[in-house]
Amino acid sequence: MNLNKYEDITISNDYIITTADAPIEPTQSLGAAMFTNLRLNQESIAQIDAKTGQQDTFGQLLQRSIRTVLHMRDKGITRDHIITLCAKNNLNVGVPYIATQFLGAKMASIDPSFSPQEMNHLLNTVRPKIIFATSESVRAIGEVLKEISLDAELVVLGKSTKHTEFSEFLKPHADEDKFEPVEIHDLKETALIYFSSGTTGLPKGICLNHYGFLGHSLNSKVSKNVDEEWFASVLPRMSFPPTILLYTSQYWISAGAMLLSSILEGYCRLICEDFDGKEIWNLFQRFKPSVLLLTPVQAIEMLVNKRIDVDVSCIISIIIIGSAISKEYVLKLRSTFPQTDIYSGYGQTEVCGPVVMFKPMDKHHRELSKRSDKIESVGLPMPGTSYKVVDTETGEHLGPNQRGELLLKSKFTMNGYYKVDSSDTFDKDGWLKTGDIVYYDTDLCFYIVDRIKEAFKYQGWFIAPTVLENVLLEHPAVKLAVVIGIPHNDGHHPMGLVVLNDDSEVSENELEKFVEDRVPERQRLRAGVRFIKLVPVTVTGKVKRSQLKQMVLGGKL
Repeated sequence: MNLNKYEDITISNDYIITTADAPIEPTQSLGAAMFTNLRLNQESIAQIDAKTGQQDTFGQLLQRSIRTVLHMRDKGITRDHIITLCAKNNLNVGVPYIATQFLGAKMASIDPSFSPQEMNHLLNTVRPKIIFATSESVRAIGEVLKEISLDAELVVLGKSTKHTEFSEFLKPHADEDKFEPVEIHDLKETALIYFSSGTTGLPKGICLNHYGFLGHSLNSKVSKNVDEEWFASVLPRMSFPPTILLYTSQYWISAGAMLLSSILEGYCRLICEDFDGKEIWNLFQRFKPSVLLLTPVQAIEMLVNKRIDVDVSCIISIIIIGSAISKEYVLKLRSTFPQTDIYSGYGQTEVCGPVVMFKPMDKHHRELSKRSDKIESVGLPMPGTSYKVVDTETGEHLGPNQRGELLLKSKFTMNGYYKVDSSDTFDKDGWLKTGDIVYYDTDLCFYIVDRIKEAFKYQGWFIAPTVLENVLLEHPAVKLAVVIGIPHNDGHHPMGLVVLNDDSEVSENELEKFVEDRVPERQRLRAGVRFIKLVPVTVTGKVKRSQLKQMVLGGKL
């Protein structure tokens, strides 16, 4: 069996897959690269507000970012500080993000939907110097700042009588015409901190450096085998500049990556505050987007609200992000959007984005992605990365069609977790342990099977079982609680398996409601609560979660 069938991907006798070095070597910091390209594309449309139709050029975005960084500097903000952004999407959300990189400081965003408890943990972890937030988040953040005794300036992206308004940062500045971004000599310095949940239930700050984040963006779409015939066929259907539509806030790496890519490549972002499965069809009609980035649940809701009176030929690609989507819905997407490429990639924030993917411009990638036997594949290996799949018990390297944990080595790997020991994330040889069970076929196309980690995803959000277990244990009737994830079209739905105290009287529905009243909406026990007699454990006292899950799925519980 010859697996070395690619010029830029090889596999060794011990089943280590290695790709060619990333062809583009970053030579600038994120701030310098953004500054250069914003100036280069000043006249082009950078972003459009989907609600109002208001447009921004890259030149306008650049001017607001320069003014913001200069006013930040006047307030004593330096490259040693951390800046936080907590906002739904609007035309100004990208400005503090860009300004922070101009300054050489670190951006650590949080999401407006977070509960006060989540905000407390994240803000106390990074303790930012200044927080840019939209109006709906101000009250909760203000209360958290008092709780953690943090003296951070709160800047409101809107109107406020109690806090500084962002409009103060957009006022003309005497130094704006001569501004240059801070020079970063070591591109391995941390530039961004993105949060991700671990199995303990506490989110960890993933420290990404200038080299990794910029390098990954520069190289992720590069191809030596461009499908010229396909490209010529889609040009007449594309909007100019090409427009990309996504809904994620800057808390997610996908939003930051798309902001950076749009600046580097000069395409336009369609800015939407909230997803609406009906309204998205109107956006297709009004703005003719070329690319959609959707979570599985958004894609499904879009299909539920399908309209046959809307021309969707403008859409060249739909990329599913956050978690996997079922084969059934991929087929429905292909049927609804017959001229559109449908892709599901697989990424890790720890390596700055996609780990495997099919490249839309590459002729061979396109041919593979269209095959019926590849419909559930998440793609081929990326440049500058090495891969191995290992047995979770023995560590033995596994070959094609054998399931094991995926380990990675990449030039784009994180610096580590912020103020947290990261040694357990790597094996003794320095390979990053993804915690995901995968396999690859004889074409080196990868498939995601499941997660080793106790955490699982719902609609792209990590759900930490221990958090929900602790909530269940607050109820006086509960003796033991285990939370597992039940597979669903939009990820996994949490189910609580509960052992009751003797003589306790409580219903499953009551416990489900008990949790619902104490957690954010996305953490509800959507798969319900079930009572069990005992919890199976290992000899060391660890819960056998996989056994419980199989018993539930097999109807034996």
